[in-house]
Amino acid sequence: MEIQQRQVAYKFPINALLSNQYVEQEGWNPNYLQIDNKQVSRVNLIAIVIDKQVSGSLATLVLDDSTGIIQARLFNEDVKKVAGINIGDTVLIIARPRVFNDQKFLAIEIARKVNPVWTMVRKLELQKKFDITAPSDQHNQHNDTKQAQDLKQRNQYNEKFLGLIKENDDGSGADIDKIISLSGLKEGEAQEIIVELIKLGEVYEPRPNKIKILG
Repeated sequence: MEIQQRQVAYKFPINALLSNQYVEQEGWNPNYLQIDNKQVSRVNLIAIVIDKQVSGSLATLVLDDSTGIIQARLFNEDVKKVAGINIGDTVLIIARPRVFNDQKFLAIEIARKVNPVWTMVRKLELQKKFDITAPSDQHNQHNDTKQAQDLKQRNQYNEKFLGLIKENDDGSGADIDKIISLSGLKEGEAQEIIVELIKLGEVYEPRPNKIKILG
């Protein structure tokens, strides 16, 4: 039987998810959003939780990334994935777009709390392509901006590592020691970035000393 590859989790703002066409396919082919000539069946979203409801086998998070608001849901045993997430938390979500009663929502695969400054970093990533304005009315804006700049630099390292992992993946993953060597960073710094990429849901370890992009 053919093994289906895990789909890439694309980074888009919520307004792009809400305003583009949802396409349903037959059989085992995944449903998707048609965005910028991409068939988006998985999304990578950073947003703030503005509401949370848990009722039996259903958990619903209401997410706001300043471009729009969307519900993200979990069912049955997966409800426990958001047990530690509360209103006001900033979260990174890996999810699949879905439609029910003509309303779009996200079916969560991964949900993790992250530093709130990552919302600004994500805006900096996306604002060149989408009509996104960085927030200007926040407490301690100077400190937040400095943190965002630091995290942006860190994000550049993350992108470099993702490129190295992709280039050196032999099908079973890239050798971690080789990636550390090629990065040009100190071993401890390189390991921190790899751990961060794992926490962010960008990569995973299919086996010891191997690293692979989630996509």
